[in-house]
Order: sequence, then structure tokens, then C-alpha cells
Amino acid sequence: CAIGFFEYADGGTVLLDGVAELPLILQAKLLRFLNDGTFRRVGEEHEHYADVRVICTSQIPLQHYVNEGKMRSDLFHRLNVLTLVIPPLRERIEDIAELTRRFVSSISLQLAIPVPQFEADFLQYLQGYPWRGNVRELYNALYRACSLAENNELSVTGLNLNEMELPSPDIAQFGNASLDDIMRHFEAAVLRKFYQQYPSTRKLAARLGISHTAIANKLKQYGIGK
Repeated sequence: CAIGFFEYADGGTVLLDGVAELPLILQAKLLRFLNDGTFRRVGEEHEHYADVRVICTSQIPLQHYVNEGKMRSDLFHRLNVLTLVIPPLRERIEDIAELTRRFVSSISLQLAIPVPQFEADFLQYLQGYPWRGNVRELYNALYRACSLAENNELSVTGLNLNEMELPSPDIAQFGNASLDDIMRHFEAAVLRKFYQQYPSTRKLAARLGISHTAIANKLKQYGIGK
């Protein structure tokens, strides 16, 4: 009979992502394993034992699933020994730069390419994006950018993020910046968004109602479209 992942992980740790999405019949088997560490292989009658630490994750508080009848209450209480609440990425702006460097380094190894450099304001742009998909969305965006990188440099346009609205400003990120600096920050964000839809300076100038020369100067100022 095939060996299951609990048996493979004997003496180690298993991460169950989205544990509340398990069918109720599998939740019952998981509860039994958590209680005494025993399980049965498919097609066998005798029991096996494994010493495994189990970590479970959920995007939504597990109590919500219990209230809706989608999760066994006894499994919930068995798991609810130590709960760690990790805030969404948009509330951990200070983590984005380090996560980006680590992800880009890892992705570069996977793609067998030199570690790319970041264009000006690349990290600042990432820190201002809302990241509704949290760390997974950040990783996927960086993987896409690394795959499409030109001249070994990651650009905002290479992220190809689907943005329909500007991210809500976090006042704390501006520190003691002047109004002019803050306005330039948002002007650059607006231009980057529109440039994705109007990658021609003439079309972009016509859309925004300013001269071709003015828009060309602003794109150059913010390093957009290089």
C-alpha cells in the first residue's frame, strides 16, 4: 500500500493549508490522528503510528466555518491550542522589501538567471500596492516580472498588476515628507497606471489632456517606460 504524507513526515512537521476546506469525513480522520497519532493506510485494517507536528492555516477564522457547519467543532477545539494571527501584507509594509529580495533571489535560481536589479521606485511601488492576494500575489507578480525582465532589471510595468484603483494612502509611510513630495508620489503612481494602458507618450498625453512634451518630461522624471 502507498505511504501517506503523515507517514512520510514521521518525526517532522506537516502544514495543512486551508484545513477547514477538508470534507467532514476527512476532518474526522484528522481528528483521530491528532488525538492518538494513529492512522490506517488505504486498503489496510491494521493501524500505523506517526509522531508528527501539525500546523494548520486558514484565510478565515475557523470559528466562522464551525458556525456554518462546515467544520467539526471538536476538531476546531483540538486545533485551537496556539493561534497565530498574521496581518495581511498591506499592513506589513516594512516586510515587503525583505520579502521581495528573498523571493527574487529564489526565483532567479529557479529560472537560472542573474539576480535582477530594481528600477528606481520599484520597492516603493510594491509598498504602496494593496496586495489583496497577500504574499502569494507578491510572489507571483515577482515571478512574472523576473520572467519578463529586460536588461536584468525589474520594472513596475513588468509586474503587470491588474489595478483598477489607486491603493489607499498610508499616512505613516510619508513621515515628514512635504506636500510637494507626497503629490509627486501620487503623480508617479497615476502615471504608471495609465502608462500600462497607454504605452505611447502621445496617446497618454491625449488621455490626460496635457502636451506631449510635458508628459514625456514627467515619464523621464519618474523613470517610467525606460
